[in-house]
Parts: sequence; structure tokens; C-alpha cells
Amino acid sequence: MHLYTKHELHKMHILNKLQIERIIPEQDVLLDKEKRKTPFMGRYDFLVETRNNKFIGIEVLSRPTQGKLKEKLAYAKYVDEFIFVLPENSMEFYRKPKTKIFHRHARPSFLGKEFSSPALYVWLIDLRKGFVEKGRLDSIFNVTSQN
Repeated sequence: MHLYTKHELHKMHILNKLQIERIIPEQDVLLDKEKRKTPFMGRYDFLVETRNNKFIGIEVLSRPTQGKLKEKLAYAKYVDEFIFVLPENSMEFYRKPKTKIFHRHARPSFLGKEFSSPALYVWLIDLRKGFVEKGRLDSIFNVTSQN
């Protein structure tokens, strides 16, 4: 999945979609978590710098869970946008339904309100087809609202 993501970033660079200035793989970052007393080192899978000095952090998760996503949110504080790259069918319980369903039979699961930030994005990948969906995290997944 890392190779697909790198290839997609290079394709976006050539097509000038994000106005990418440079792509930095495995960029270290000094993180501070609320539960820990001392800062510790983390690492973005990819850090993208755009021509208008915007930084985009990218985290590729091959087996994501809500806990892993929440843990990786600590990285989002230090960049302008943060992108999760996930397998297409990995978080189906949290997906917004594409068609109308009977609400009594389907109980949607929601991600926490910390995922409702407009700076969080998700790219869904199918290894046979490539990237199948890109968008804001709260437009693809059910997220508890801020209120």
C-alpha cells in the first residue's frame, strides 16, 4: 500500500493536482501525548509540502481500527491536512451507506467527535483497482458531530 500511495503522490505531482513541492517519505516528528509526560518520536509515512507552504501528513494503515486511527490523530496536530490511506473494505461498519437502508435493521457505528475535523481526509484503496475513493473523513464515514 505504501508503494501505491507513493505512486499516486508522484502522479499527482506530475498532473499538478496538489501543487506538490516535495514528497518526504518516513519523516520524523516529535509528538507530545496527553497521557505521556515526555515527548516521543513518531513518523509520518509521507509528508508532502506544497508550493503554498502547506504541509500534508499521510499515514498508511493496512489493518486499521478505530483505536489505531485515534492514536494516529496525534500526528494531525502538526500539519495542515492529514490523510489516512485505508483498504477499501476495512472499516465497513463505520461507512455511510451508499443506498437507503432500513434504519431499524442497520445500526450505524460512529467514529468519535475528534474525527470531525475538516482537515482530516481518507483515501480508500483497492489493490486491484487502485484508489477508489478520496474525500473528507466525515463525508465517507459516520462521525459523531462536534455538538
